[in-house]
Amino acid sequence: MTYEFSLEYGTYPVKEILQDPLMVSNYEIPQFLEENTSLRQKLEEMNDLFHELFMTLECQSHYIGHEFPDKIAQIRHLYEESSQELVSSYPELAFKIEHFLL
Repeated sequence: MTYEFSLEYGTYPVKEILQDPLMVSNYEIPQFLEENTSLRQKLEEMNDLFHELFMTLECQSHYIGHEFPDKIAQIRHLYEESSQELVSSYPELAFKIEHFLL
């Protein structure tokens, strides 16, 4: 089983990669993370900060992150920390770690 670690608007940072992308739930927390409250808290904090970089107006998301360099720095730190923790805590799982580009 392979999981993707990435930040995308409207999704949870860790998602199972399935053969049929229509079958994936981008919002559910993977079962293996349910017991790891410290990592889940980091992921949720990072995801909340990331979503604060966008403003939704009339069902459209607009990037406003350029106004928050401190949030981007905090997200970058949490992203690096979380990706390393995922790989080291769950060596039996395969992770596709996407680069954080902001």
